[in-house]
Amino acid sequence: MANLLGDILGLAKERHTPSNQREGLDETVLHLTKSILLRPPSSLEHGPTTPQALFALAKALLICSDVSKQPRDAIFAATFLFHLRGQPQGAFGVPPHRVTSSLVDALVLQVRLKAENVMKNIGEMAVLYCELLASDAFESDTTRSILLICEVILSNIRPGVPGQPLDQVVDCLRAARRHKPDLRVACYTLAFSLCIRYCMTFANGDYEEATSLYDEVITSSPPGDSQDTFAPLALQQVTALAMFRSKTHQTPEYFEEAIYRARDVSSSSPSSVPPLLRTAINEALQDTKKERSRYFGSIEGLGPRSGGLPLSQQLALEKGNTLEADRMSKKVQLLEGLLSEFHGNNITDVEGAIEKGRTILASSAPSDPYAYCLLSLFGPILFEGFKRTNFKNIKYLDESIGAYRRILEYPGARNFRSLTHSLLALALLTRSVCFPGHRMQDLNEGMELFSQCATDGHASLTHRFRCACLWASFARLHRHSSLSTAYECAMSSMQNNLLFAPTLQLQHATLAESSDVFHVMPLEYASYQVDQRQHLEAIVTLERGRALLWSEMRHLRAPIDQLQQAHPQLAHSFAAINRDLEALTKSVPPSHKLSIDDGAADDLRAVDPFGRLLLKQRKLLNERDNLTTQIQALPSFENFPTSPSFDTLRSAASSGPVIIINHTFWRSDILILLHDASPSLISTPRDFYHRASTLRDKLLDSRQKYGLDSSHYDEILAFVLAELYKLVGKPVIDRLRQLKVPEQSRIWWCPTSVFCSLPLHAMGPIPSGDGERHYFLDLYICSYTPALSALIQSRNRDSGSRSSDRPSLLLVAQPHPSLPTVGCEIQVVQSLDTEVTNLISKAATPAAVVDCFRHHQFVHFACHGTLETGKPFEAGFELYGGERLTLLEIVRSNLATAEFAFLSACHTAEVTEGSVVDEGLHLAAAVQYCGFRSVVGTMWAMADVDGRDLAKQFYKALFSTSEGEQGIPYHERSAKALRFAVKKLRRKRRMTLERWVNFVHYAYWLASKTLSARSELLGTS
Repeated sequence: MANLLGDILGLAKERHTPSNQREGLDETVLHLTKSILLRPPSSLEHGPTTPQALFALAKALLICSDVSKQPRDAIFAATFLFHLRGQPQGAFGVPPHRVTSSLVDALVLQVRLKAENVMKNIGEMAVLYCELLASDAFESDTTRSILLICEVILSNIRPGVPGQPLDQVVDCLRAARRHKPDLRVACYTLAFSLCIRYCMTFANGDYEEATSLYDEVITSSPPGDSQDTFAPLALQQVTALAMFRSKTHQTPEYFEEAIYRARDVSSSSPSSVPPLLRTAINEALQDTKKERSRYFGSIEGLGPRSGGLPLSQQLALEKGNTLEADRMSKKVQLLEGLLSEFHGNNITDVEGAIEKGRTILASSAPSDPYAYCLLSLFGPILFEGFKRTNFKNIKYLDESIGAYRRILEYPGARNFRSLTHSLLALALLTRSVCFPGHRMQDLNEGMELFSQCATDGHASLTHRFRCACLWASFARLHRHSSLSTAYECAMSSMQNNLLFAPTLQLQHATLAESSDVFHVMPLEYASYQVDQRQHLEAIVTLERGRALLWSEMRHLRAPIDQLQQAHPQLAHSFAAINRDLEALTKSVPPSHKLSIDDGAADDLRAVDPFGRLLLKQRKLLNERDNLTTQIQALPSFENFPTSPSFDTLRSAASSGPVIIINHTFWRSDILILLHDASPSLISTPRDFYHRASTLRDKLLDSRQKYGLDSSHYDEILAFVLAELYKLVGKPVIDRLRQLKVPEQSRIWWCPTSVFCSLPLHAMGPIPSGDGERHYFLDLYICSYTPALSALIQSRNRDSGSRSSDRPSLLLVAQPHPSLPTVGCEIQVVQSLDTEVTNLISKAATPAAVVDCFRHHQFVHFACHGTLETGKPFEAGFELYGGERLTLLEIVRSNLATAEFAFLSACHTAEVTEGSVVDEGLHLAAAVQYCGFRSVVGTMWAMADVDGRDLAKQFYKALFSTSEGEQGIPYHERSAKALRFAVKKLRRKRRMTLERWVNFVHYAYWLASKTLSARSELLGTS
């Protein structure tokens, strides 16, 4: 044993001789190693030179392994060193840190030589190196060890590989960075490791740290250093990471980050990025920009809506410019083409097409970490094949379900998880319907998967909302116990979707893009609640789902009296953020091309004006969320802000019942909201839904095909009004009489769906004994409201505005050759016995009108009204020189003294084609929103001559001095005055039906202030 140490060191030295002179040395070392390992434990522990000999042998074996590239030497070395680490610290004179350092080297060698369990060795190596760096005794230069560790990490850590010790590796590299902060390879390797871990866990902290480190590597690159390999790699990887996150989370600010990063690559030197990867990134840049259009509608400079980046291009981003990536991309392209053929109904041989897909799938080993990409396409191909066989070939459906399940086994498929879950849920629920033998198991699993998708924070808001809607639809179809939860989830997700876009126009585009679900979901939920006899809850649900844009804008203007008293500073901050959000939401006029200053804000990483606008909105929303959390921590503010309760909403009926018509496929209902009693439900016949839809379609089709002034349209309108009376009018009149609501009372219509386009106020004729034709408006004084909250909004107004003095009136008129009687209408208004300010011809500019709004209680428009298909915020009044006062410009106003507006123009209460009907985005609603309590508008184009005649009779009734009208504020007389004028117009010779039916009244009403109700409505109780 005495000479063993010398023998080992000699052998180690000999190992450095040329290979042809080393014959027999390997066997000798092996013999000496065995002689040590076979000694009794007592001799290993007590021999005077054994620890040093073991350590020397381990060092010699490491030298041998490094030279010979034989993994067994490194394995034996690690065995000895682990043995030494297990002995009492320092017992044999070998410093522990030297043992640990050598053991790290041994593990590095094993990894480099692919010996034993590579991932286990990397994990142990990382833990030991952290221990080493934390040791006070370890004072040697750590650069060499860090370089070795970085080498093996970069060579072995990969996306999608299971069992990687990423936590240990990240901790190790962070420690290395603290010791060597200027070592770029450590900075780059840590960024790379965090990047891989983010792709596995989606932890946003990893993303932020990785991108910061990548940026450090990029900016620390010496200028003009063409040999620097780290900066180009960092640029490529940080871009791919940003693209990956934007695809995974699909959050607005993440899209902007991805675009920003991709622009950097596009502007970099050609040599810094491989051509294939540059092409993929450029295509991804265009696709990510199109994703804006996917979520936000049409944006200047962007292409049409895109279905997302093809998998073949995503692979190029994730795997880089490699032969392996190219091969997988080609297979993916083949399956993408096959699926496209199925979607295009170009497949005639279903079995042949699916067999082709199986062949492509089988050409890639299941162990390939990217095999899930093929499965994610083959699953839908199989499902399409099942559909093409008339939903009868269960083999295809089963195989599709199996493909989706296999995808979920791949760690790298996390960014596909929510989509895969939703596809699997759909396939399972389809199987439960088509093949009852699978029913209960498939049903429960499908519901659970949709539940997960609907609440998955990594999925896009749109995807989560649609999954919640599918969940609710299937749950209702099967009467599943999760139905109420599904509906509530869908409602919550719907409201979050609304705030996804930064401007009113884009918010509406979000609603319009998904109008099939946005429009239907609240109505369906309310119909279910009615089915459960939850009438109060149904009314609250309908209010939550109607006029979402108006509701959000009203919320931004909500007073916060109670919060002001409890915590003035928080109240001030909350109100300031709401003001900023309102200004930003309405900041972009219609047809305006975003300039460099639009949405400008400090420290926002965006490459264009829209990006700055979007990021500024997200910043404000986050600040408001943080403030809300602070406010909710205050006593009595736990539920801040709250939605209006039924008790608040029922106050909308204080001056007369509100009739709500809910129109859905599941069941349709008429609910009469009363101030002092429970809602009254009117059941409808089974064919109610289809009959109402047919009436709306018939009316609109006839108007478009034949025109308003045709006899055919008048006949169709007469038919529609008569059918409406049978369907809605008679049941409502009968119920109002049962409820002892006297005729000539005020009533408000609050319709949904197709009823928003039908003239409910003119239903009839109603049978009578006097030989006269009577219509609904003859029995009741009718107004419309887009939502119950709109009726209650006037409570916020100063009660001093209830003056019965004659109001000041602003006349806005624009004579035009196509409006020959506008001059006569001007004379009617100018002759009124009240103060009239004239903005006529040249004086009638948009700026002048908005400015004069603030100084007048009444306004009368006599000009052209216009609509733009699909662009409700561009509806407007045509003023001097062709300038238009648009709906959005009206909405921006906030008028404290406004009371009544007479909109003698075409289309002022008509929803723009392509708009969301339940949003009520028309000029009458906009004028109401900016402060006017009552508005007269038109459901379609009006005859020029009717403006003069209607105005004359209307103002005659409005300013009547009869005893019954005295003391009533003039704007509160407007509904009755309109009815009087319409009835006079109706009696004119040759008066067509559509001309008098055209005019409608939108009204708020004024009630006594009730602070608790107002506070609850506005979210402050």
